[in-house]
Amino acid sequence: MKQKAKIKREHTAPWECTLAKEEKSECKSGSVPKSDKKYFEILTLCVLQAGLGWGMLRKNWKRYKRGFLNFDINKLARADTDDLLKNKDTIKNRKKIMAIIENAKEFEKIKIEHGSFANFLNSLKEENDDQIIVQLTQRFSHLGTYSAEYFLHSVGYW
Repeated sequence: MKQKAKIKREHTAPWECTLAKEEKSECKSGSVPKSDKKYFEILTLCVLQAGLGWGMLRKNWKRYKRGFLNFDINKLARADTDDLLKNKDTIKNRKKIMAIIENAKEFEKIKIEHGSFANFLNSLKEENDDQIIVQLTQRFSHLGTYSAEYFLHSVGYW
């Protein structure tokens, strides 16, 4: 019986790996973020990636970071969709912008419920991988199964 290859754990950006859960992958898991803001930035990256591709995001990431208020959760939770659409540094996709705003609001709820996003993730440790993916996809807008897997991998959960 073949033994599963161990995944090395070092990188922080999912664009460095597109086979996060493949057994033979040399992909390295990301580092655990030190703040809710960083968790939110990585979640937003995974939401934006769907349909766009990592290369485009990597090229424009600094600009998107500026456009999305440096991923300030409180500011984004109160942001206006039309104002963000008009900003030259954001993506011009209304649904994704609305999702980012909704996800910021959900992050605020999680912080109230659990104290931090890290505590929320730790509360899921007893569940199996599929249940964790379901939890994330139900709570966050525009986060599908694969994006949720990338997210968990990118934040060092796996």
